Amino acid sequence: MIRKNLYILFLLSSVFSMAQVNFYSESNTKESRVNSPLVFTVVLEIFGEDLIQETPIKLPDFSKFNYEYASEQNTFIDPVKKIRINQMVYQFSLDPKQAGNIKIGSALVKVNGKMYKTEPIDISVKEAEKKPLASGSNAYKNMYLNLQVDDREVYKDEPVVAVLKAFSRNISGFRHLETSKFGYSKKFVIRSIANFDETIEDSENNYSSQVIGMFVIVPKVAGVMEVPAAEVPLTGNHGSLFSNKVKINVKKLPEGAPEGFKDAVGNYKVKVELIDKGKENFEINKAFNVAVKVSGSGNLAPSIIPKILPSSDYETFVPKIVNNSKATSEGIEGEVEAQYVVIPKKRGDISIITEAFSYFNPKDEKYVDLGSQSLVLKTVNAQDIANAKSTMQKVNEYTNTVLEKVDSPVINTQNLKITEHRSFNWKGMIGNLIIVALMSLALIYFNKKVREKKKREVEAVPTMPSIANIEETETMLRSREKLDVQSHLNYLRKKRDDKDISGFFTAFSDLQKDSEIYAKSHFDLDFPTYLKTTFGAAQAEQYKYLVSKVQVEKYAPFVTQEKLAEILADIEQVYQVF
Repeated sequence: MIRKNLYILFLLSSVFSMAQVNFYSESNTKESRVNSPLVFTVVLEIFGEDLIQETPIKLPDFSKFNYEYASEQNTFIDPVKKIRINQMVYQFSLDPKQAGNIKIGSALVKVNGKMYKTEPIDISVKEAEKKPLASGSNAYKNMYLNLQVDDREVYKDEPVVAVLKAFSRNISGFRHLETSKFGYSKKFVIRSIANFDETIEDSENNYSSQVIGMFVIVPKVAGVMEVPAAEVPLTGNHGSLFSNKVKINVKKLPEGAPEGFKDAVGNYKVKVELIDKGKENFEINKAFNVAVKVSGSGNLAPSIIPKILPSSDYETFVPKIVNNSKATSEGIEGEVEAQYVVIPKKRGDISIITEAFSYFNPKDEKYVDLGSQSLVLKTVNAQDIANAKSTMQKVNEYTNTVLEKVDSPVINTQNLKITEHRSFNWKGMIGNLIIVALMSLALIYFNKKVREKKKREVEAVPTMPSIANIEETETMLRSREKLDVQSHLNYLRKKRDDKDISGFFTAFSDLQKDSEIYAKSHFDLDFPTYLKTTFGAAQAEQYKYLVSKVQVEKYAPFVTQEKLAEILADIEQVYQVF
């Protein structure tokens, strides 16, 4: 007997879970003024086919309002519960006739013999503002918004276009509507379409209508989702108009998605290519730029771009994202790309490979797997580049370098360039060799003089007096070998002012080396550890961030003066403790 009762209870609970009625009303505001309309909405939702609406919806008493209304009826299937939903929506523009506290009563409806009613709503109505609105006191009277979505059944991440229309009895009212907007929602990504037809058209009931906004809406969650109401502020700080809310049926994506699928829905192409089109030689440890591009239409966003896979053949850094997409009546179209700085680490052929890319095509209702994309390059070292040059090119290159730096008393070599001709110029060749020989002799003589000067300086240094113990010796060495931060900073400022980008990064590298030598010789620590133990963990983290930032900018395609100034300020901040 008990089991039989339990079975009946479970059966009834399953029936009630599958069939239910939602009947409610809502107002966009609880406070209003005379001649300032408010939006009142009544919604009836019947879940399941076993429930029958037996009476029309009996609406509340609106005798204290001047009103206009619009209605809409929809039927769709809940993808989770697999049941049909019948929805009826009434939206009213209520203009209070007098000030005071007005109660909007309950709406009534009978379904399967049971009477349902909405909760009453109290509205506080104040007197109309004494200051007239622009274009007369009735400028915003008898206006309302209607949000329309053509496709009420879409897949998750499939874009859908929504059109926002304003309706008004007075055409001049359209001039007082500001830019429409939506509030933030985790369930949708909403982007505005820039260009659309704003022609004013005649509508029913002596109303005129105008499209005041078009949006691409991308649902991020499956189920029966409610698109939030759009808000349109009124000029002159007179509040806002709100549209109706729209429910759409968001279906889950089918099973069988390829591995690595990143929720890309639409129709796409992907490619990886060089940004530096004219670059011919790819040398080891020399940076170049590569872009991974995704183009097409759908839920196009940087998040769907496949990443470059890590490899021991090359090193990459965090990419720069370029988004050239725009919202259109067809969805989000255009191209998004990730621009990488790549540094090859081995000689020979290397393949820059991306993650596999796939997308779901909602029109064909199937997945498309484009696989991984690759870019094959041949890298060389400095010796390969040198070997590729002819003997004549090497001689010309060397003599050009020397002659550009020296003016001969016999031959004016300023701006002299030696070029390769088809017929061999013996006189020019012999003259060049004589000049090179003379320069070599002068260089040998100069180096000899420098060595002799250094030897005299060493001999002139007095011998260190004997010191009693090791502690005193360390104290003397530390006092003689202090880190000259100021000299390095002055040199960095000079390189910045000279716009010598390569020299600036080289100067910072020299500062790093001296810092490491200082920390090692004085405290037997590496420089970051020395900063942490002496000045705290925050100073050490600041230094590590600085090194990482310099490393990225050093190999960036373009480094501006503003960026150099920013890096210099960070360097000064780190080394201010010395």
